[in-house]
Amino acid sequence: MTTTLEAPTAVPRQTSSSSNELNAAVMPKLTPQNSDRLAMGLLVIQPSPFCNINCDYCYLPNRTDTRRMDHEVLERVMDKVWDSGLAMAPFSLLWHAGEPLAVPIKWYEKAFEIINRHPKAKEWVIHSVQTNGTLINDKWCDFLNEHQVEVGISIDGPKFIHDHHRKTRKGEGTFDKAMRGMETLKKNNVPFGVVSVISDVSVDHPDEMYDFYREHGITGIGFNIEEVEGANESSSLGESGGLDRIHAFLKQFYLRNKADGFPLNVREFQNAERNILEPGWCSRPDGEYYNQEADPFGMVNVDCFGNFSSFSPELLGQPTEKYGSFSFGNLLSGSLFDATKNEAFQKVLADIEAGNKKCSETCEFFQYCGGASPSNKYYENGTFDSTETHQCRSTVKMPMQIILEDLEDDLGITDRESPLIEMAKPPGV
Repeated sequence: MTTTLEAPTAVPRQTSSSSNELNAAVMPKLTPQNSDRLAMGLLVIQPSPFCNINCDYCYLPNRTDTRRMDHEVLERVMDKVWDSGLAMAPFSLLWHAGEPLAVPIKWYEKAFEIINRHPKAKEWVIHSVQTNGTLINDKWCDFLNEHQVEVGISIDGPKFIHDHHRKTRKGEGTFDKAMRGMETLKKNNVPFGVVSVISDVSVDHPDEMYDFYREHGITGIGFNIEEVEGANESSSLGESGGLDRIHAFLKQFYLRNKADGFPLNVREFQNAERNILEPGWCSRPDGEYYNQEADPFGMVNVDCFGNFSSFSPELLGQPTEKYGSFSFGNLLSGSLFDATKNEAFQKVLADIEAGNKKCSETCEFFQYCGGASPSNKYYENGTFDSTETHQCRSTVKMPMQIILEDLEDDLGITDRESPLIEMAKPPGV
């Protein structure tokens, strides 16, 4: 799971009469990527499992459960996060799972008050929310602007595409409500990006998708390829030929964007381009690519009852035969490090690391990926101790291959029998 809609940018160079100000401007902040210590870069909090719509490809199993996190639970969760020493400046706090805006504004006002009691919270915490957009109104926009919350809105494209999978529980399409929410964000000057799930319908309509984004002034986009995950036990793109259709979609979308001068910032292509042109941009001090989902405590996920997990947030609370429950403890009664005493955590971690070792030995893209998403490995391959997935082919390999082929064309390299341009390796590799 990725919510970042644009690749991180370098800290700009600035001039100042104060050496302290200059150092602060040009020195990167300490993050899990550039630190050799155990650290958390993303905290995912699920205020409620409830969702007001019923997308048929959703991985969440309990979307009709209207229970929400008590503020006392949130207070304990944040105390445990700060006390753990895992938080670094800055880290992202993502309000996610179900539909986070189905929880009232008053709940969030109290929640932000609790979080901001910590003296470093306003400086360290970057709030973000992923929403289906159907509940956005002017009051929500006032709140989002006041607290500088980064917004991702889920819109799958034109109406005939969006409404095919994203419906209400009565079977009605949600496009009109989602677009009304997006226009309300625009009217209130709330910055946002769009996440679109590429499914069996949209994958064959790259031109219509591209025209839709341009027509509606959408400039930040992330593509989530429909996945086998959690409650979604099959993908509409899982049949033979699905990967070829995804590649055709991505290539045509890239060429349309290039022809227009790249007005759209597409997450997958931005990450690929940065991997090619800035090797090491997302590496640890030892040169290994930093994969937040595969790093213990790099990502901490908490449900509305205080149960928590690490690794991919899609795993939180999911029952399995092989690993038991993907809940590694509860922050009401214990600490984050209680997970290290949990047999399931140790087994998951060992298998993730074993799978990543296999990836490093067999995949030329490993140093630009770090082992793909553990949740995709588990749900596609049945174990974390595995390698390639549909997700890593479509969101890592294909975008990099498309950009490399484009660079070869621009440079006049026509021998397709030879390897693609050899990419520079990150420092230390």
